[in-house]
Amino acid sequence: SAPPSASSAAPGIRALAADYLAIARPANHRLDVEVSAYAKHASHDLAAAAAALRAQAATERHFDRQLAAIPFPPAIDATARALIGVNEIRAGLTEQQAAATSIPALLSFTGGHKAADAEVEAQVRMIRAELGLPPPESS
Repeated sequence: SAPPSASSAAPGIRALAADYLAIARPANHRLDVEVSAYAKHASHDLAAAAAALRAQAATERHFDRQLAAIPFPPAIDATARALIGVNEIRAGLTEQQAAATSIPALLSFTGGHKAADAEVEAQVRMIRAELGLPPPESS
């Protein structure tokens, strides 16, 4: 038979999907604001760019704590733990980038940050599929 859709999934999975969205939507919104602030300042205002990066790392870690508190069944929990793991790596990289002492040093993290973003996005797509949710709208 076909895999369950969100509408036909067990009520428990629908509730878990709602719990996930309740933390993911505000976190994604905050990250969008913080990433935009970083992009606005990265090439000319080290202090403002670093502040935006520190805010990103705080948002990422807050999301991880909230995600860890959702009582997923074992298979989905494994994906959630993988997502938390790659997001923690990204948050650490973001904090290292925020500590840069020059604009060139700050910008030198761009490639690594994009790679970390891709790892997080892959895990997000996986957990959303397991929860019967559509893929994220944007990256």
